[in-house]
Amino acid sequence: MNCCDYNCNQGRDCPARVAKVKQRTPKNPAPLRQEIRRVYLRHLAKWMLICIAVLFAAAIAAGVARA
Repeated sequence: MNCCDYNCNQGRDCPARVAKVKQRTPKNPAPLRQEIRRVYLRHLAKWMLICIAVLFAAAIAAGVARA
């Protein structure tokens, strides 16, 4: 039984069938490009949370000052 071009007659143990192929990666892969909308949306969400926290703290401070 021939399993490769080398005429090895080894069947399932043929080096061409057993050899593992190493996946090659570039040395300096390009960084993943983020969509600019996602970056802006992340900053918007952060500042909205900060504003809500400040308004909540101001409401608590006003409630404590009244009491």
